[in-house]
Amino acid sequence: MPSELTPDQVPRVIAALEAAWNGDDHALAALMRGGSVEQPLAALVAEFGESRLLKMVLAVTGIDGLEGAELERAVAEYGQSLTPHLLGVASGLMSGWAVSAGEDVRAIGDLAHHVLRALLSFTGRDDPEGVRALLAHLRADALAHS
Repeated sequence: MPSELTPDQVPRVIAALEAAWNGDDHALAALMRGGSVEQPLAALVAEFGESRLLKMVLAVTGIDGLEGAELERAVAEYGQSLTPHLLGVASGLMSGWAVSAGEDVRAIGDLAHHVLRALLSFTGRDDPEGVRALLAHLRADALAHS
């Protein structure tokens, strides 16, 4: 299960996703210069991607809306499917990419761009309007949980 980011970290990641989508390396570089106690931006992007992909899968499968015995049954079926394995592979790839990206603005931008594309794959819209809608949803969700 991915760790949850703090309410201060989520807007930074969403801004990084948007900057990466727009190819704005200057904005990404500015976001990389977090405070001395901040986690590296690449690690935050990977953690956010892992967390959001899991949430998307749980929503798509209907598991997030279940309770009691139905939830237990759905989780057991989910555990027997290929999906958790694929999410584990994706999470490992994102984490490894974050480590190898280090402080390379372009590598972090590539990671953020691909995390955004992965999230967009659940919406069926990777056009500019779909990207704006997803970013707006992510911002609203971040505000609701801060």
